[in-house]
Amino acid sequence: MKICNIHYSVILGIAALFSLPGCLSQGNNPDDLFFQNKKKMLTARWNSPFSQAETASKHAPKGPYLGNGDVGLVSYTSENGQTLQLSKVDFITDNWSDWAGTGPAALPVGGVSISVQSEPAEGFCYEMRQLDAELYMHTGTAEPVEMTTWMTMDDNYVVTELTTASEHPIDVTVMTYANGENKLYETTSGIREKVGQVSRRSRTEGDVRWIARAGISTRITGTEASWEKTSSSQVTASFQIKAGQPVCIVTYVSGSLEDDARLPEAYDKLSSVNGPQLALLKIEKKQWWKDMWTRSYVETNDSLLNRQYLSSIYLMASACNLHSPVCGGMYGVWNMNDSMNYHGDIHLNYNSQAGFYSVFSANRPELAMPYYDFLEKLIPEGKRRAREEMGLVHPSLKDKSCRGLLFSVSALGNGYLYGEYWQQTMDAPFNVPLFSWYYEYTGDREFLRKRAYPFIRECGDFYEDYLEKETLDSTYRYNILTGGHEGSWDLNPPSDLAFVEQTFRLLLRYSEILGVDENRRALWKDIVTHLPSYKVIMPTKTPNQGLPVYAKNEAGWDLPAHVIQLHPVYPCELLNLHSDSTALQLARNTLYYYAVDQQGFTETMNELGLSAFVMGTRIGFDPDILIDKMKTLIHRAGTNFLILDGHHCLEKTTIVETINSMMLQSVDGVLHLFPCWPDKPASFTRLRAKGAFVVSAQYDGKQVTSLKLTSERGETCRIALPQKDVATAEVRQNGEAIKTIQKDGILSFTTEAGKEYDIQFLPDHE
Repeated sequence: MKICNIHYSVILGIAALFSLPGCLSQGNNPDDLFFQNKKKMLTARWNSPFSQAETASKHAPKGPYLGNGDVGLVSYTSENGQTLQLSKVDFITDNWSDWAGTGPAALPVGGVSISVQSEPAEGFCYEMRQLDAELYMHTGTAEPVEMTTWMTMDDNYVVTELTTASEHPIDVTVMTYANGENKLYETTSGIREKVGQVSRRSRTEGDVRWIARAGISTRITGTEASWEKTSSSQVTASFQIKAGQPVCIVTYVSGSLEDDARLPEAYDKLSSVNGPQLALLKIEKKQWWKDMWTRSYVETNDSLLNRQYLSSIYLMASACNLHSPVCGGMYGVWNMNDSMNYHGDIHLNYNSQAGFYSVFSANRPELAMPYYDFLEKLIPEGKRRAREEMGLVHPSLKDKSCRGLLFSVSALGNGYLYGEYWQQTMDAPFNVPLFSWYYEYTGDREFLRKRAYPFIRECGDFYEDYLEKETLDSTYRYNILTGGHEGSWDLNPPSDLAFVEQTFRLLLRYSEILGVDENRRALWKDIVTHLPSYKVIMPTKTPNQGLPVYAKNEAGWDLPAHVIQLHPVYPCELLNLHSDSTALQLARNTLYYYAVDQQGFTETMNELGLSAFVMGTRIGFDPDILIDKMKTLIHRAGTNFLILDGHHCLEKTTIVETINSMMLQSVDGVLHLFPCWPDKPASFTRLRAKGAFVVSAQYDGKQVTSLKLTSERGETCRIALPQKDVATAEVRQNGEAIKTIQKDGILSFTTEAGKEYDIQFLPDHE
């Protein structure tokens, strides 16, 4: 980021903007009014210090956190200071071994520790202000110091602003350090003029495929600081802070996968930084978050649901965005331990995909871009594995070779697979829905042609070779033998049949849209029409409703754990509100059995991520049960609002897709308004629907009272009339009524790209 000289009049303008409270201006437009009322709700507060031991984690952050898609920050405190632990998403070592296997692993870089030299006293306060994307600290010292920490979203500056009202100068020390406890990883430290710098290096011994380096550089502005190199991994700055003379601790995090911490570049960025330039950076940060927050939002009129929904948006946008050099794993950018669970990896059998489930309907589809980049890096190795490693999936596949893609369960964001297959073959097709959704929700034809269709076709190639055709008495079927669950080996599990069917249905549709592969459609259609039915059984565990349910495989496996047999509902979207009533009721029975009778909603450690709640919305499950169980989980959240289960992190953001789907669904090209919402007022603003529609609506508990949408691609819009007493609807563009068609309860009208439409439902007065 280039920072130029600024005229004095511009500085005055910046100062005025700089003083605005929060990332959103205090105006009277609907967005401002909505978020003005949410700031307190989105502020996590600690009233006593929290130590490193209390916040140490090998999984999700336990303390206050910030992130910009590249750098992660988690803090811990004492009465007189705080430590900002720092990680970088592409600081990845190779050749790390633990129970999960040998291969890549994410590492922390180090941090910045700030200490105020004053006696302990009352008054400690720490806040994670999510709406502002800032951390605030009031030291518990006799001479208190206030600290506000924020980071830029398009570059890797981390800034802590220090102020005091003390009548006397206060001594402050700032230690910049590289994690040095594990001697496997080399560290360096040094001082260049007024900038202290440290670095950390990934493993160099053994058969490593790359060496990564990351660095942390710090400069103090607003006062004179003295620097000292205190060890091979630490440098310390000392200075005084006085009333009326704010000081900034400006840190820059750098590095690469090319054995280069890029410390000279970091020095150049810090060496000339000053107050007005920092003000510009902060304004850019505020504008970034204002845009992110206002993309879309919902009003549930329930403070707990609202908080968790918006906190999940904060988590998603902090973890992964267009600034990310590589895609983060299950823990996003917050890899704060040398031994992160599962190497801090991208788990490809739902854990990491679930972290992106919500970005499409939430009108933030670009957050998934680093994930697509990552998947495409895996393609060459995935094709090799499909040809050569089928026997590693299961001994019975020893002599089998397939086209297409075979992924192991685990990979790191720089594009390297590692570890076991756990007898599963769905790890590549599990990404078919996400490739499809980007096109479906945005209408981006180039993305479909160049990225989505090629990936989906690779998965189709695999299934063409992998499926076994079985001759029956008067017909035939295509079977799949694979691991529906980790470590199982199943005939025709619905979890995998759903991905087979979805893959070929999408290939049939997309090949026609793109005008390609006409000669392959006959086989694809044959496979789709000759897949086995899902096994139906009576439940064997108690309690149960005494109603038939879908089994986990053709043998009738009935283990009340995860609802994997409902993949046809979600993410595959084959079984939905338009499906046969018998199939829908079986799906509802299944979800009730596992999620309510067997307490899967609340007692299974990762049920939110496994999308059981989303599944419920897509089959018209009782919304009051869904809300009650979600709130049970939310009540367990930590002080930082994260729902911790000891293993997972980003997948818990599926609460966003759950609530979005309760309020708006796109089913077979038809928009359904509040299809799974209780008889209570609610609204949503700028949710994105398939067909590239951006939709806002209000519901008073009985009827839809307002509906507006923007058509980005000019597709025909089809809306299910939302109330039984609705006779028709009126659609206006620029205030003028346009022609509509109403048939079988569906309102249809032609749209123009970029135009806005106001829909009013007219009641039947007969």
